[in-house]
Amino acid sequence: MDIRNRFALILIFVSLSFGSFADEAAQVTFALRLADNTSSVSALLAAGLIGGILSGPIAPTILQCIGPHKTMPAVFLLQSLLIAIASLANHIWSYIAISMALGCTGSLLWTAIMVTIPSYTNEERRIDRITRVTQSVRNMGYVGGPALGGFLYGIADNSRGLLLLASLVLLAAPATAICFKILDISDQETDHAPTQKKKNAGFALPDLLRSARVIRAVSPLLMTVMLTSTLNVLLIFRVRTELQLSAETYGLVISTLSIGLILGPVALSGIFARFGDAAGASIAASIIGLGILWVALTNVAWSIMCATFLIGAANGIQNALMASFMMKAIDPQRRVNHMPAYVFCIQTAVLLGFMSAGLINISRVSDALMAVGVATAIVGGCGFALNSKNRSSIIANRR
Repeated sequence: MDIRNRFALILIFVSLSFGSFADEAAQVTFALRLADNTSSVSALLAAGLIGGILSGPIAPTILQCIGPHKTMPAVFLLQSLLIAIASLANHIWSYIAISMALGCTGSLLWTAIMVTIPSYTNEERRIDRITRVTQSVRNMGYVGGPALGGFLYGIADNSRGLLLLASLVLLAAPATAICFKILDISDQETDHAPTQKKKNAGFALPDLLRSARVIRAVSPLLMTVMLTSTLNVLLIFRVRTELQLSAETYGLVISTLSIGLILGPVALSGIFARFGDAAGASIAASIIGLGILWVALTNVAWSIMCATFLIGAANGIQNALMASFMMKAIDPQRRVNHMPAYVFCIQTAVLLGFMSAGLINISRVSDALMAVGVATAIVGGCGFALNSKNRSSIIANRR
């Protein structure tokens, strides 16, 4: 890969970080405006998830009509417009509608990325490498987005802070478009990975779930995502209510989890990938479960931070390996149809996890975390058994 292409890829990653930061920063800014009403903040967060789920059925048509490369700059333009409109809004329903739209566009962006990465190369190692970096960039948005939103809210008034954020996202649109043009020109001189023909665009969830190999890999992931999503809700009650630790300690706990999310994909995914992408992701799921159990059993702040770092790193590894698995497992001719269905499943599992956490009594947080940790570890172990056996049979057939 020449210097021009490397520079283009780096600039694309920087632009994608803007897109990842935008959703989280905007959500935090909206939440700060509605901070006097807990039900409003809950509705705001739910709206973002629902928007992500709704993107599933419409994503194939959009990706098919304008292509994944053009979808990404278009998403940045739309997000910039939505955030700019939010700077003029002053009503809860406006924020909820915009939050839902940002959730939808954010999910569409990452679906387009998952379709685009394998279209440039057939080499599994390159797919793995790019996917791991992309996942870390995405996780940086989850970490830095809230901080950016709070910073902009603090240094400027409400409207100007959002306008600054909109301007930042707007810069990503032309940068991404130019970089893809550079990559496309270079790609014409080499072997281009197969792309999907323009036909049969549609939401293909039933078709995706017909593959036994995909079912074996995705089922443990979805159960893990649903179970571990409860941690995001229960962790604050464990640290602040049960253990009576300070807000600063809770901030450090979340920071260590976030550091794990960033470092896991790029630094540790290769170790787990040796077992196969799906089997390695299942091992990571078991580690997440053990980390949650650790959080439930320990009462010491530094020990909880170690546990949350472990959870974050394993979560990042699981996401990266499963993304790589799906890129390789899905027929290139069906990626536009199947990737949105995969993202739809993930978003739905997250929403179900959040809803389940809301049913748990605050006085039983430790018990709930213990149950979630044990269940997640067991699901991960079962997933490893299923997928390692499947990988062994595939290798034996190849021989």
